[in-house]
Amino acid sequence: MEPRIVELEKRMAYLEKYVEELNEVIVDQQRQLDRCNKELTRLQPKSTPSPIDADRPHDEKPPHY
Repeated sequence: MEPRIVELEKRMAYLEKYVEELNEVIVDQQRQLDRCNKELTRLQPKSTPSPIDADRPHDEKPPHY
């Protein structure tokens, strides 16, 4: 076979492997992002202020001061 074709086939094989590796990284990152989003959704209801606290300014001292 012609050397140029052999070289092109080598490069193509390398690029195909590289694309597969990048795809694995993307899939792993998407899984991590999904886990983070689930955790954020789970934690958000806990961090919302209660209606009692919503009316009071954050810098106001409690009544016993």
